[in-house]
Amino acid sequence: MLNLIIFGSPGAGKGTQAALIAKKYRLDHLSSGDILRRELKNGQLGKEIKKYQDAGVLVPDRLIIKMVEKAALKKIKGAGFIFDGYPRNLKQAKSLDKFFRSQKTALYLVLNLKLSQKEAIGRILLRAQTSGRSDDNRQTLKRRFQVYQQQTAPLLDYYRRQKKVINIDGRPKIEAIFKDIVKILAQ
Repeated sequence: MLNLIIFGSPGAGKGTQAALIAKKYRLDHLSSGDILRRELKNGQLGKEIKKYQDAGVLVPDRLIIKMVEKAALKKIKGAGFIFDGYPRNLKQAKSLDKFFRSQKTALYLVLNLKLSQKEAIGRILLRAQTSGRSDDNRQTLKRRFQVYQQQTAPLLDYYRRQKKVINIDGRPKIEAIFKDIVKILAQ
């Protein structure tokens, strides 16, 4: 089972690359953002989630962990997963490790897309023109990057200690980044 996490700041291209990886390797793409958006539209927790997203802060761990594990359990018999936007903090990472152990599988790699904050903001503002996402705006961007730096970026050290992090330049075009990822996974 090939289990991957795609990592990077807001706007680094995680969702785009995760979709390409999922298609090529027949992995289930578990995007915490997509799971949350589905819950916002159809789920019982939608109103609670929206207030956190609109403020540019992370949805509480208890909600995220529950939703992601539920989605993963529905697809556990596949070729593996690519987690996009999850885990976002140490509690979620440890919960994911526990989940993998309970399913008798493990994390293979963390693909870390590196991109400057300036470039990421430019991408997000461009995406905002068509995304319809309530968190793609200047008001929440500053807070999203603060949360990323404080809570999510430190996970790289957690996974580096496990020798699972591979850094990838997130600046080139989508196709070039994907070729780099395919080369890494081929090794």
